[in-house]
Amino acid sequence: MHVLLYDFRWNSAEEVEFQASNGARFGRKQLRLGDALTVEVCHTVKCAGSTGDGEWQPCPQNVVGKKKCETCRNRDGNFIYTSFDGFNTDMFTPDDLARLQCPHLVYLALFNKGVTKVGVCKKDRNVLRQVEQGSHQTLYIAETPDGVLARQIETCYRQSGMADKVQASTKKNYVCPDITKAEGEAELKQILAEHQDALKNHPELQKYLLSTPDFKDWSDTFGLPSITRSAKPLHEVKLERDESVSGTIVALKGPFIMLETDDEIVSLCAKDLQGLTLDFTPKSTGLKLNVALQNALF
Repeated sequence: MHVLLYDFRWNSAEEVEFQASNGARFGRKQLRLGDALTVEVCHTVKCAGSTGDGEWQPCPQNVVGKKKCETCRNRDGNFIYTSFDGFNTDMFTPDDLARLQCPHLVYLALFNKGVTKVGVCKKDRNVLRQVEQGSHQTLYIAETPDGVLARQIETCYRQSGMADKVQASTKKNYVCPDITKAEGEAELKQILAEHQDALKNHPELQKYLLSTPDFKDWSDTFGLPSITRSAKPLHEVKLERDESVSGTIVALKGPFIMLETDDEIVSLCAKDLQGLTLDFTPKSTGLKLNVALQNALF
């Protein structure tokens, strides 16, 4: 059955799901490490709809060529999570700000040596936020009673020179970075030390910094040891129309699904599939491309 992919997300540290529609019907496909998966791209991009108040709706204009039209993007909302610096509240309603009234954490996330960012998350999403964005290692540096203060701290660190975003196009190159736990922890703590003056203009925020930052490594959570132990080559692939891959899920990291076939391990960015019509009907194990992988020819 053909379905239009709306989203890919993590439900927990052990489970992800595809969310997709078929006409007016909306469904979910849950997956874990060890599950078999086939993904075939059947049609080009169209708007996959929106979610408001927890309820999915199809795109009213049935827009073709965009995975999210402006109408559906506005209905999705969530601007308080993506556009708020913690200081300027003019563009947000009291209801928007009320969504931030719970404990938050500020963290530094590492994706590879030299590729790091500062971010915030609700305290009860401390693990989920890291796995869904594919943080390889994390150093939690502050805890605040609400998201407004957390955003202020994040903004201060960003203004001191730290990045607050790492694009998926960059992350795909570092699915299995060559960095040990000790090296990652040392790098994150060094970055924190280098930005120790980030809050100098806002001393009232300094009391929220953790006296002992909390370090986490997510390699085992993602299943990455199975990749590093394998002798099979790892290929990053972006499926086009009439292309497919079928295999066993051996690792999951952020938006990336790693499928083992008889000959290789294929890394697929699920976010690239949003707005595409897909078929999850099981096929024989393997990768089917319209043009052979260049590095598979030698």
